[in-house]
Amino acid sequence: MLNAMERFIIIFEKSKLSMSKFATILGKDRRTLLSWIENSDKKSPSDEVKSLICSHFRYSKDIWECDESEFYRYIDGIDDGDLRLIDDGYENLLKYIYENENEGSLILHPTFPNPAYRDFVTSSVYKDFDSDEAAQYRKKRGLKMRAYSFGAAEWYSIKSLLEFCFANIGNFYTKEQKIQILELMIVTFRDNLNKSIYFFDSYDKKIYGLDMFYLSVNPKEKRMFLKLPLETAIVEIKNSDLVTKIHTHYTHAKKCPTHIDPKDAVMIMELILNSLKDDESLEQTCDKIDKFSPYGAIFKKAISRKV
Repeated sequence: MLNAMERFIIIFEKSKLSMSKFATILGKDRRTLLSWIENSDKKSPSDEVKSLICSHFRYSKDIWECDESEFYRYIDGIDDGDLRLIDDGYENLLKYIYENENEGSLILHPTFPNPAYRDFVTSSVYKDFDSDEAAQYRKKRGLKMRAYSFGAAEWYSIKSLLEFCFANIGNFYTKEQKIQILELMIVTFRDNLNKSIYFFDSYDKKIYGLDMFYLSVNPKEKRMFLKLPLETAIVEIKNSDLVTKIHTHYTHAKKCPTHIDPKDAVMIMELILNSLKDDESLEQTCDKIDKFSPYGAIFKKAISRKV
């Protein structure tokens, strides 16, 4: 049967955290943690350390006394300990996102643009649940996301980009607002090595398109969260295997969806911006992209064909 220190080491290795990061969780320094591991036959974690590990990784306290098969079930499965529902009102949702969407995040957006850019240009889009506190958190999050030094990768479908610019249904942006948002994003991403923006082909694997929802993945913190269709609730997931799987899918060259090279994303937004200024149609814009870039085919794939 595994002893407490053997379980401690397995949990540390499974966390995929650096020794320094893991030690910080326990309120220790790296040398202390290293000493524990090197002397594992003599050392056993204290009740305080056990409690901190269970609290941070949301493991059951039974992991320290259960049999070996039950131990692995606890740490390998996605159970209630891996999930946390944040449903304390709209203000607390914004507060959570502001505090937990940190550098190194990979963010999948169901619509274009990110509220960090939208809310900088437009007035409030919220009807029944807005407040001064919520507005302050939206402002703080926007400043954080737009900061030059804030490193993150943002993913949008090409379909959502074209809908923002050209759709007549469910699109309440004025021409001037569309132009201002695109200009803001061009300035934010141009020549910025800290940030990257991906426009991907959501029809790459599925003829009717990939269903998208807001998902923020941080591989360093082994955490991700997604918005529920309630507007005021999100789910946090701390299952390192699932976080790694999703992150790898969008960063592995052979697994991720077909997309525009992020080095060309600003150029694509500039082409679309010029089309908006010149009142060109969706078809004319896609023809322009086809003429001045190698991405015409995946843009035209998003256009419905007449039968």
